[in-house]
Amino acid sequence: MIHCHGVQLKPAEPEEADEKHNIKIEQIEDELYVHIDHDMTKQHYISFIAAASSDRMQFVKLYPEGNAEGRFKITGVKKLYFYCNRDGLFCTNVDVKAIK
Repeated sequence: MIHCHGVQLKPAEPEEADEKHNIKIEQIEDELYVHIDHDMTKQHYISFIAAASSDRMQFVKLYPEGNAEGRFKITGVKKLYFYCNRDGLFCTNVDVKAIK
């Protein structure tokens, strides 16, 4: 169990990426370039993007007024997760063979 200031936090269940949280994935050499079309204001922004493989996570912390993008080593990536400070946790499956 994880607690914050004495309050037990519940696990976040990711939703599939939707039209308001449109994720674009492009392969550049041996990396995935990930871009999310999303506001990055102080009030509404993407907090992080993470790439998950069977044995590791790659993580890019994002900040308001920056760009909602990151680059990840392509090896073994199966899912991408990202967190919107208003709408919660999202994920999408990655099929490296289908990415151009």
